[in-house]
Amino acid sequence: MLFMGIDAGTQGVRAVVADENGGVMASESRSYAKMNVSGNDGHFEQSAHDWYAAAVYAVSGCVEQLKKQNIPPEDIAALCVDGTSGTILPVDAKKAPLTNAIMYNDMRAVSETGLVREKAADLEKRLGYKFNASYALPKILWIKNNLPEVFDRASLFLHQTDYIIGRLCGEYGVTDYSNALKTGYDLVNERWPDTIAAVEIGLTKLPAVTAPGKVIGTVQKQAALELGLSENTSVVAGATDGYASALAAGAVSIGDWASIIGTTLVLKGVTRDLLIDPDGAGYSHKMPSGAYMLGGASNVGGKCLNERFKKEEFEYYNRFADSLSPTGVLIYPLVGKGERFPFLDPDAKEFIAGDVSDKRILYAALMEGVGFAERLAFDRMRAIGAEVGDILYTSGGACRSDEWLRIRASILGKQLRVPEVIDAAMGSALLAASSHFGSLSEAASRMIRFEKIVDPVAEKAKRYDELYGAFAAECRARFKMGGRS
Repeated sequence: MLFMGIDAGTQGVRAVVADENGGVMASESRSYAKMNVSGNDGHFEQSAHDWYAAAVYAVSGCVEQLKKQNIPPEDIAALCVDGTSGTILPVDAKKAPLTNAIMYNDMRAVSETGLVREKAADLEKRLGYKFNASYALPKILWIKNNLPEVFDRASLFLHQTDYIIGRLCGEYGVTDYSNALKTGYDLVNERWPDTIAAVEIGLTKLPAVTAPGKVIGTVQKQAALELGLSENTSVVAGATDGYASALAAGAVSIGDWASIIGTTLVLKGVTRDLLIDPDGAGYSHKMPSGAYMLGGASNVGGKCLNERFKKEEFEYYNRFADSLSPTGVLIYPLVGKGERFPFLDPDAKEFIAGDVSDKRILYAALMEGVGFAERLAFDRMRAIGAEVGDILYTSGGACRSDEWLRIRASILGKQLRVPEVIDAAMGSALLAASSHFGSLSEAASRMIRFEKIVDPVAEKAKRYDELYGAFAAECRARFKMGGRS
């Protein structure tokens, strides 16, 4: 039995087919014809037709790969789609797009955001986030104010995931918790709130909402012909791409945390209850189990190395990291000004306490600085009530360095596990499989494989505990830490 995940991202569509044990049987991707089809400066739009054309290429490519292995498309039991968060598309009564989709990074709805925030003050307080122009609800209001003929003709406002799912199974009127969040859905009471009526949108123009992974329908005949799929394949409710990426990394059950370190550091973890960060540095999605996924994104990450070292130098300096660490140097490795997580301080700047005249020491100390910032983030999560387990799932470019993994494991005092497949399409495949296994946690336990498992180095962990105390004190002295951290 196989499961397909389809990731509709900013640049294109990627499809993955995995078996019940997480083995990747096929994968294919396709870029969009154009990343931005808007002719207006500062506007970011994409064609929904381009989304579907890329999906057809990626999915049919996977089907062809399976056929070469003598695997029929009927073996794909279920599929799931994830997409960009905050993107919105108006469709008419026949579900044809009325305009290009307004993308998540389009900030034209600044003035509309003010009205939404005024009407949604109670919702913001209860859910722990603040509407901004990247959210879908202000974009819908912008269409109402600036394209009234489009608003009047719109039968539904769809998210990127909803449109592709509609093309696949014919059901356009259902979305999921994670995509609905930035359209103003009340995750606590599981309903569209009074905010929608207050800004005069009309509930009939918004889809019904269900949990990610719930079966919506089966592949319809036209899509089966276009993509080579079976009409017996189930189509399940999807998620945002960030949500799906966290699932692929391993953040599935209460106490699980995924730490993704690429250019920046992103933390996502599963909590039993909805937790509110007093500073609003993070916000939560809802899990199919009823638990929540709390997340935050820092300005610290791998770019601190990229700014000071050439990529071809990394291998050379990695050789010295084990012997030089702990360096005793304290660095909060910000590139540029301002921090957003685990604290909000627009004036925060990098600090260095110690001698880094030796570039080998600087390289290792920057790695340590990211690890210290990561530990500070986990302390912040505990301070607002989050449970953090002894195992941390991690992905991103930083995981290419075994030396950096050992440094981080020793600073955090946790075992680090690096999954084999960490892209969002695999997270969607897990959601597709959850309909078969009975739960997302069971699907993850069966399907997530690990490429590396790294334990703390005991003799280094004790010294890092001492250094971290000094690091946290420096941060408190220099930054506006706020909240309860």
